[in-house]
Amino acid sequence: MKLEKRTEKLRTVRDSQLVPGVVYGNDIDATPVQTPYKDFVDAYREYGKSMTFKTKLGRKTHMVYFKDIQINPIRQNDVLHFDLQKVSASETISADIPVELIGKKIVENKGLVVEQIEDVVETEFPAGSGISKFTLDVTNLEGNDTLTVSNLELPEGFKVLEKEERIIVAVNYPQEEEEPEPAEETDEDIEVEAIKQKGEDEDEESEDKK
Repeated sequence: MKLEKRTEKLRTVRDSQLVPGVVYGNDIDATPVQTPYKDFVDAYREYGKSMTFKTKLGRKTHMVYFKDIQINPIRQNDVLHFDLQKVSASETISADIPVELIGKKIVENKGLVVEQIEDVVETEFPAGSGISKFTLDVTNLEGNDTLTVSNLELPEGFKVLEKEERIIVAVNYPQEEEEPEPAEETDEDIEVEAIKQKGEDEDEESEDKK
């Protein structure tokens, strides 16, 4: 992703189909920047918020990662601003890495319910070695089975900043709908039924006398 120093106002930058941002961090002063919208989208799709990548600003190349993204709450494809943090190869960074489930449909086809409790896991890793996601295979899980943080396969140098016993996904049996219990008869119900029955008996006696 190629960056340019930003000198115009934010509105002018956005009207020019550019995305405004800022670069800061190791050995660099906070610098307002801009990049073409397509370049931003391509970079974010490839690296997300958990991988470092190289970008050029002027004549210098920097290793950075997306620290923060601001999205228009009304138009989700409208990126308002981005933060890039520069890091060195010797630094350790932390990021929330998404967790993707494999085989979810297979388990659900057995009539079971797959509940993903954690969508992301906070992870610490050396700069330059980030990954876009973790994967968990749930294909062979049965009812009441769970997978926790300890089931994640971590690349070398990675450390999860969560408790190992923290549950990421749980498989449950579907809840059976309870049949409504018959309503208890109240004294008023009994009295109404008695009056109704008495009226029917009196009608029968009248018919017999005719």
